[in-house]
Amino acid sequence: MPPIRMTPAVLVLAAGTALVQAPSIASASTPSASPVSTSAASASGASSAAPVVLRSWTDCPQGRMCIWRLPNARGSRGSYAKVARDLSELGGGLNDHAMSFWNRTGKTWCMYTEARFKGDSRKYPREPLVGAKGNTGRFGYKVSSLRPAFLGRC
Repeated sequence: MPPIRMTPAVLVLAAGTALVQAPSIASASTPSASPVSTSAASASGASSAAPVVLRSWTDCPQGRMCIWRLPNARGSRGSYAKVARDLSELGGGLNDHAMSFWNRTGKTWCMYTEARFKGDSRKYPREPLVGAKGNTGRFGYKVSSLRPAFLGRC
């Protein structure tokens, strides 16, 4: 049997097939903006726990710097246009738990380990640059304030 040759046309066809199949997989885990009904959960035999609102990247409005309590845009979300001097005063459990972010502003933003823009800092570039969206890793367990960079510096 002759070897199979992967031409550019075959690769495009294979990639197109993968894209067509992806939505059916993704739709099963696509988050909903509405809470899960406790009565529906009880009817299905699940426990009647408090309603859960799932979050996603699409919850971040254009022109805002968003942070989420959990990785991959999950959990409570903060959305900022100017500054957040002290996350512990704002509620939502985001102080020391800014585990994911999306910078949809036209400016680079800085996150700080201390309130009032003190302590160690990290820069987060603006869209469409690489790094404008993602998870903060271990640094997210320290974030207590954030603001746009001043003259490109934190």
